[in-house]
Amino acid sequence: MKVRFLYSLLLAGLLIVGCGGGVEGEDVVEKSSFQMPIKENTWVRKETVRKTKDDFFSSKGKKSLEVPVNSALVAKLKTPVSLSISTLQECLDQANALDKTRHAVQNRGGVWGAYEAVMKAKPYSDYGMQLDSQTNRMVFSLQHICKNSQERKLGGWGADTVQRYESLGKEGFQNYYIELGEVLGDIDRWVRFAEFAIQSRNRQIPYSKIGESIARAKTLVDLYDDLSQRKIDDTNMQTFLTEGATLLSVINESFTSDPQLMLALQDEEILPFDDIEGEM
Repeated sequence: MKVRFLYSLLLAGLLIVGCGGGVEGEDVVEKSSFQMPIKENTWVRKETVRKTKDDFFSSKGKKSLEVPVNSALVAKLKTPVSLSISTLQECLDQANALDKTRHAVQNRGGVWGAYEAVMKAKPYSDYGMQLDSQTNRMVFSLQHICKNSQERKLGGWGADTVQRYESLGKEGFQNYYIELGEVLGDIDRWVRFAEFAIQSRNRQIPYSKIGESIARAKTLVDLYDDLSQRKIDDTNMQTFLTEGATLLSVINESFTSDPQLMLALQDEEILPFDDIEGEM
């Protein structure tokens, strides 16, 4: 009887240890999930990379170095170039050609990759990252304005929202979403979008004007492509850095000086291209 009692105690102890081991195992699995790399969107839209937490924290606090621009190159990059465009298809063909070059560069690692490939250029690699990002922004904007030069094209949610606004009126539209429990800030944003979309029905941008913007962008994208393929050494590194900084300066300025790019970015601000068209 005593032996049976001791045996029961021993068996119970084993069961408790076994259960504890199971819980501990689950805890290990749960904790290990925090070691997984962080997925983040990068400068190539719809293309992602994985970045570890160690990489993320090691990059924080680093200050990028500044490189002066070349005024002569600025003038050259801004020199007007003619490009004859008179139809939607011609506009899209030219804009898509820029996108093809952009995509090829970034498949090779982008201009950022060119900076990272050379030890002495690495401290300036923020310029490469910004060049990749802002070139995306410029090319996507030109593609968008080609498609929407005569009217803001809508589909899906965008078309439904405008139709609802026109059928209910502004107050009815607002009340409709309030009753659904939507956030007031979002409702105000949708009102602005609907009003902007209706106003944009009268949009008439000559393709010739978009052609001027694409021609200027082509000069910039050509240099962007060239920089990505440079074989950098001590003899040409300073030229590479200066041309990269100058190109970035001109691209950034175009967003506040080129009427077509400015309009595309206004569209994007009202509602991002992705949200309306579900593309790019």
